[in-house]
Amino acid sequence: MKNFVQLIRELPVAVRIMLLCAMARAISFFGILAYLPIYLSDSLGMNGATIGYVLGVCLLVGTMVSVYGGYLADRFVKVDFMIVLDVLLTLLYGALPFLDSPVLVICLLLVANTASSSMSVTANALLADLLPSENRAKVFSLRYSLQNIGAAVGPFLGVWTVKAGTGGPFWLAAGVIFAALLPLVIFRRLFTGGPAEAVEGSSDDESMNFREVLRVMKADRRLGLFTLGGILSIVVYGPLLTYMSQYLVLVESRDSAYRLVAYISAANAIVVISTQYVIGSRLKEKTLLRWLTWGTGAFVLGLVGMALSTEVWIIVAAIVVFTIGEVIVVPAEYMFIDNIAPANLRGSYFGAQNLVHIGVAIGPIICGFLLVHASPAAMFAALIALVVLGWWFYVLGCRASAPVRTAESEAVRSA
Repeated sequence: MKNFVQLIRELPVAVRIMLLCAMARAISFFGILAYLPIYLSDSLGMNGATIGYVLGVCLLVGTMVSVYGGYLADRFVKVDFMIVLDVLLTLLYGALPFLDSPVLVICLLLVANTASSSMSVTANALLADLLPSENRAKVFSLRYSLQNIGAAVGPFLGVWTVKAGTGGPFWLAAGVIFAALLPLVIFRRLFTGGPAEAVEGSSDDESMNFREVLRVMKADRRLGLFTLGGILSIVVYGPLLTYMSQYLVLVESRDSAYRLVAYISAANAIVVISTQYVIGSRLKEKTLLRWLTWGTGAFVLGLVGMALSTEVWIIVAAIVVFTIGEVIVVPAEYMFIDNIAPANLRGSYFGAQNLVHIGVAIGPIICGFLLVHASPAAMFAALIALVVLGWWFYVLGCRASAPVRTAESEAVRSA
């Protein structure tokens, strides 16, 4: 606890502001997310299947376009880009309650998801710019804990604001984002400097166009392998509540399923919030693969426990072990990408790493298919196979060597 308090005191003011802003954005995002299916159904008359398609497509489009958002973060002053994105999100959330056209609502949700994903990528890159390398894993872990607190609080606030009207959660999100925007504007000058290592870089990198940046990232096997590993891993831990709901509704009564999902959600949130910083602060570059192996082992043990029984104490114990894997893998991925990214391409690299969220959309599809056409045992076996395969890609990524800039590649970049 003493080390934690000391770290907070030693953090630059700009980093403290960014941590609070991260929690605020999580509150706004999850406050809307819990309410959005109800809004799309009651206000716009969409059926369940259409709502699923809309939310899935918005997530996928936002994730894919965030690669370009990372490139823009490298091209402009990052805090200015974040301010623009926050203004855009405030306007979008504020406008949604006034729209009754499904097409317009879908368009605005697409833009909002893209801006939100680009904001996450830019914040990752700016945090890395502002912090010395020895503190980055600790702060990434602390931020993840705060985001989970926001994710836990957001839905409750969203439900409470519904009493103010059907647009209540959108007004909440707009107000919270605006509150997060103010310190960025007021203290803007604090975000434009950082450790010397963060500002070192080649001016050639800054003049590269998007196609050339993609070519550089494609040549970095470490980035590609780790991104593949991240996609396969997040298939397993990202949509946990979704596929466990799918599974429990099939094997238990509806009331029992709802009760167990509540226990799963609570156990997952408590473990993440209470252990994220403790574990994340111990991650080191030299032992990263060892930690990832332990994290994968925790996923496997947790999945085995969930498959064995639906007894409350077994499910909760399995979720605790499973969540330890999540607590390890998430900051480890950020740490690895931060270590391999060139200083002037951090935003682009984090944008590429953000593609792992494709797995969040894939997971429920795979699990739903297996539950319908195979069995619950097949679903858990597939999840175990996917997470082990993801671990193997992590191994290959850690062992891969950095790309060598040849004369030919330099000529291409300068053309």
